[in-house]
Amino acid sequence: MLIPLVKRYNKKDFDIVYVHRNDVLLMHSNYGQINYQHKDGTILNPLSTFEEHERFLTQDKFARVDRCYVVNMDRVEFFDEERQRVFFDPEPVGKTAPSAPVSFSRMDTVKDVRRGIANGNPVQSGSAHFSR
Repeated sequence: MLIPLVKRYNKKDFDIVYVHRNDVLLMHSNYGQINYQHKDGTILNPLSTFEEHERFLTQDKFARVDRCYVVNMDRVEFFDEERQRVFFDPEPVGKTAPSAPVSFSRMDTVKDVRRGIANGNPVQSGSAHFSR
């Protein structure tokens, strides 16, 4: 089994590495921080920050669509261009339909998703236009 861990170079620079569990000598906690010691002596940490999780997930068809949202692009079914939200149901109904906001600067991330307009009639992504 491979474990995704963080190899830190400094506070801002890091890599996500996959370590086989048999290569981990031990795991310990030091002042609340979990550390894994690799058989080569390297100390690694579990994913903990938003940026670390984002880098891990974007390796596998996830994409950042807003400052605080990373979504599974394989599960996105519908983009409401007027509300600037992606939905995970092909025909979302009600306020409780699972969704995530899409920032204007990240609209190109969802360009290939089926889009909707205000009256509820979906249009294909090639013929959709942005209103701004």
